[in-house]
Amino acid sequence: MVSSIRLNGDKVESLTSLAKDSLPWESCALLLGETSTENLDEIIVSDVITVKNSDSSPVTFSIDPDDLINAYQVSEARNLQVVGIFHSHPAEPFPSSTDKKYMKINPVVWLIYSTVTNESRAYIFEDKLKEVELRVTV
Repeated sequence: MVSSIRLNGDKVESLTSLAKDSLPWESCALLLGETSTENLDEIIVSDVITVKNSDSSPVTFSIDPDDLINAYQVSEARNLQVVGIFHSHPAEPFPSSTDKKYMKINPVVWLIYSTVTNESRAYIFEDKLKEVELRVTV
């Protein structure tokens, strides 16, 4: 069971910039990394792959299948896993009903950034939806 996700401040800043630069559309990215060897319920993000929001929408996002395949190839080449999905919301950073539906079939951490409140929260679906701690490191 995942209880936390760790990213360095540069990656958080990069994701925040992506979200703001993508306005009025939602932005999205894939988070690459691995499970911590010291703390097996923590995910460590080591790389971010930004992808285009194929929906070009302010309230939904989807990732082009070619972008998704490319991200998995990059992940494999770097000996990493796709450990999370990032996207922005024009509202509070809580999963929408659409997010919840897709979280059930994509059991990775979902990091949501609010372009309204300028805050991020992370969630995962493991038997039920739960919030995970977002740990930002230097």
